[in-house]
Amino acid sequence: MKRDHMLMEAILGQLLQSPDPLIGTSSIVQRLNVELPVVHHHLNLLQDRGLVQESKNGVWRLINQGHDYLEGIPEQSISLNLSSK
Repeated sequence: MKRDHMLMEAILGQLLQSPDPLIGTSSIVQRLNVELPVVHHHLNLLQDRGLVQESKNGVWRLINQGHDYLEGIPEQSISLNLSSK
């Protein structure tokens, strides 16, 4: 399965906009209308990058580094676009 950088950005946006600090994978699937395995794979990729963390089975949260990325703090953020490497 290929990475979809736009989907990763959309997932981060859902976590940021959620009124609850924890959001289930199924809620993200419903909101983005994307299949569960695809969302789960991209959540794991975001976790690999240190932007999100699974706090319980299937429940995710945006961690501090994820907030930094979304706020655009260059010295602390991680670019999801790896095409330059």
